[in-house]
Amino acid sequence: MRSSMKLIFAIMTMLLTACGTDNTPSGPDWSKLPQKPEQEPDVTLITPTTAIADEGADCAGLQYTVGMQINVDDKTFTTRLEEVAAAGFKYVELKIKYSYGLHNYSADQIHSRFSSMQKQMEDKGITVWSIHLPYEDKNWTSISAKESIRTQSVDYILRALRLCAAAFPTCKNYVLHASKSVSPSATAISQAHKSLQEMDAVARELGVRFCIENLVGSFCYTIDDLLAVIEPFENVYATFDIGHANCKGYDVVNYLKAIGPKLGTVHIHDTVYKSSNDDHRLVGDGDLATKNREWGEVYKTMLEDNRYRGVFMFEPKDDQKAAEVMRRYNEIILSSYKNLSK
Repeated sequence: MRSSMKLIFAIMTMLLTACGTDNTPSGPDWSKLPQKPEQEPDVTLITPTTAIADEGADCAGLQYTVGMQINVDDKTFTTRLEEVAAAGFKYVELKIKYSYGLHNYSADQIHSRFSSMQKQMEDKGITVWSIHLPYEDKNWTSISAKESIRTQSVDYILRALRLCAAAFPTCKNYVLHASKSVSPSATAISQAHKSLQEMDAVARELGVRFCIENLVGSFCYTIDDLLAVIEPFENVYATFDIGHANCKGYDVVNYLKAIGPKLGTVHIHDTVYKSSNDDHRLVGDGDLATKNREWGEVYKTMLEDNRYRGVFMFEPKDDQKAAEVMRRYNEIILSSYKNLSK
């Protein structure tokens, strides 16, 4: 009996071996299944700095920290600040209108008001990245025969600068318009240099810098004028307003490339291409992305060509909701950049 069983077992073993049967579990051939796609690079949110990145720096996964402009207004500031904070913004630009009355109040009065605003922002974890100095009726690039017009404007700007620097010590960027009533000319550039020599000396003492903005009309809307004004000064930079450049019919990416590492800060909003209507629309409500460049191209140029590592600052109208500004950043600008980077 035992002999018969051994014989049967030996025969079965021989048959199994001949048929190639093994003990591998049945199931799918894992080597032929689609492989798991490589993960996208980790997102690195840029900690805003005035320093530019090294040439050729790796930009993979980098994203800007976003900010939003708020008007310095005693009646609306607190409400607007709460709205901006609730939308997720951590940085702001303070816009000081001429009508706010820096020329009417004493230094102590202004310091008290500004210090109260600074405390409110600290309590909400918000930092001042830039301050837009008053520009109405100021003519620091005046070509008038009356030198007093230019010097009075310079004195006013420097008073505002000192008051702001004392109350908002974290802010290093001061946005400044060239004079509205001045046409582009060699004389205007010369007057601008004269004023900046005086103003930049004070800015350096305070550890801050001026960022001259490209405008829609008048002086400093052309690339050549803007660069001619800022390039002689190591501590003077450009504020690139993308809506203004779009209004004037410029290729906004080429404008940014011309500015290069002299980009100090930005103003983001949408406008109508080749239009004089600087109406600061929400992103997507203008035609920048259809008549000019995709938002992702702009974003990529700032990261790679300008090597800008500051705040991606929105400049909306007063009635535009902060939450909507943030939503459009994520769904239009950031989405466009991600698609471009694939």
